[in-house]
Amino acid sequence: SSASKQPDAAIHRDAPADVGEVIDGPVDSAIDAPPDAPPDAPMGVGSHHHYVVNNMTWPETSNDARAYAFDVDGNGTLDNQLGEVIASLFGAGFDIQTPTDQALARGTSITLADLQTTDLTNATGAAFTLFVGTNANPTPCNGAGDVVCGHHLTGTASFDAAATPRDTPIVGTVVNGVYTAGPGHLTVPLYVVGPMPASITLLAAHAKLSPSATGIMQGTIGGAISQADIDSKIYPAMQQGFTTLIAKDCSTLANPPTCGCTPNSPGARLISLFDTTPDCAISLTEVKNNSLIMALFATDVTVENQPALSVGFAFTAVDATFTP
Repeated sequence: SSASKQPDAAIHRDAPADVGEVIDGPVDSAIDAPPDAPPDAPMGVGSHHHYVVNNMTWPETSNDARAYAFDVDGNGTLDNQLGEVIASLFGAGFDIQTPTDQALARGTSITLADLQTTDLTNATGAAFTLFVGTNANPTPCNGAGDVVCGHHLTGTASFDAAATPRDTPIVGTVVNGVYTAGPGHLTVPLYVVGPMPASITLLAAHAKLSPSATGIMQGTIGGAISQADIDSKIYPAMQQGFTTLIAKDCSTLANPPTCGCTPNSPGARLISLFDTTPDCAISLTEVKNNSLIMALFATDVTVENQPALSVGFAFTAVDATFTP
């Protein structure tokens, strides 16, 4: 938070392997470069401003997708293929925004942001990174009867920053109150289906935001999702989410093909779309081999010498207290 600053110096600390953040070890380790960065990677300077993300906004239109896009592969054009897909699905009634809002309010997923800079108006060498948040105080919800929640998103809460993942902060500039940086790595939650997000490390990550001492009024983050993360994280998250919805909407899972699903329910539609066996269940193979899914998650850029799917979204954040 604005109240918890680090000295104005190029101080950083060791991080676990493959996750070099600006912090997580004794100050006298500042001579060590983060494990996932080149030895001469630039590090941020200045005070640390801490925030918690209180809103993530996914594109609802093609104009939104373009507004949240970055040139992630450096070819001079804006990239946000997944944003375009999400916008198209939104127009068809597929809602990724509501589960995102619910997960943020209930603390299912907490994303902390750290901006290190000498000045919030104009500065060079400003570093930005994200952490997974834990142990929110106050707790997100006041008991099971609290249907609103979000008590940790008022700008006065404290958190712990999880030890992993840790990415090397991306370093950029603040010009007239707008911070821009990239490319680098940022780990973000992606809500595909169900309440639990997939934790995705964006390659060629970029950030643009308007910071203040008490919050980030608006910002955008973009980058690319590797094919490996699509296969190992997004598809399994989808399969788990589908399984949860089917269990909720379908009562006789031993009786294909209808499986006792409530007509026109999400579970019934999923059985119809994915259960090719049929056995009233959706396997990971059925998800990966579905022609619609393959089209939706087709890679569109090459970054860091691998095929990837571009993505971009908007966010806001409020003041928070955490260490580092």
